[in-house]
Amino acid sequence: MNREDNTREIIRAIGASDNFLITAHVNPEGDSVGSQLAMLALLEKLGKKAVIVNNDNVPDNLRFLPRAETVMTELPDGFIPGAVIVLDCPVLGRTGWVSQVIKDHVIINIDHHVGNEYFGDANWVESSASSVGEMIHGLFSDLGVQPGPEEAASMYTAIVTDTGMFNYSNTTARTHIIAAELISRGANPQQVFSEVYEKKTQEQVRILGKVLSTLKVEEDGLVSHITLGLDMFAGERSKDVSTEEFINYARAVKGVSVAVFFKEKPESPGSINVSFRSTGNMNVNKVAAAFGGGGHKKASGCVLKGKMEDAKRLVLDEVRRVIKEEGAVS
Repeated sequence: MNREDNTREIIRAIGASDNFLITAHVNPEGDSVGSQLAMLALLEKLGKKAVIVNNDNVPDNLRFLPRAETVMTELPDGFIPGAVIVLDCPVLGRTGWVSQVIKDHVIINIDHHVGNEYFGDANWVESSASSVGEMIHGLFSDLGVQPGPEEAASMYTAIVTDTGMFNYSNTTARTHIIAAELISRGANPQQVFSEVYEKKTQEQVRILGKVLSTLKVEEDGLVSHITLGLDMFAGERSKDVSTEEFINYARAVKGVSVAVFFKEKPESPGSINVSFRSTGNMNVNKVAAAFGGGGHKKASGCVLKGKMEDAKRLVLDEVRRVIKEEGAVS
């Protein structure tokens, strides 16, 4: 099915309902939050009703986005959606607890991850897109709806964060064209960069220092990994810190092909979030998929239950296996 057929299917599904629940993957980042907020605005411009409900809160560095305060982590009392829109999520289970309350509803699946399982009643998976934010921009265009400054800011943030400020290999000429249009419609690149990448809380800077002290490089320099354990939050006034960028430090080590970030959150003890980045030719989506996660060839994630040391052993063993299988190089 080509892109036009996919979007027609999505547009028909949206037209068939008047109220929606919008959700995305656990541990939301720029693309998931930005695309959700843009989708919320699009539905409202179409005369629909919608709410955003996620497994986790909006990270601190994304709370500047217009209407970020409307994102909920609980279902509104008595709310029964006509349909559910799942964004930026290759596997339904990656929505966390939300997956249990939406599985019997009509699901519209919009994603750009190559490992998407096509779990929706309507599916639009475009792996060539830099981000779901880029796809939502296309949906605005297909529906003849003009994005205002708020929606432009949300979509621009989605694109910027998922392309690493246009540095990752998923950046295309089309990505830059769309970004330019969003700037012309009111997105402020300086504000987005400052809020997402520059403004750090004291707690975030201190915790980053603790995490960097755990850096280990293995497999003849091909694999680096860092760890954020519960003990590192001791003495900090706030435990709600954005850690999305932390893995980039492990990824930046010269010669590294695969970077891994293990994170245990205070609100979810015993739940280990694992992020993967590849700078070489290795497909880290294979590793994430082995543990029920997913993503892209060069950026993926998964969640394991249990103790940190057990999770690290299992994941790193799988990383070594895939390296051997693929002959990965940096």
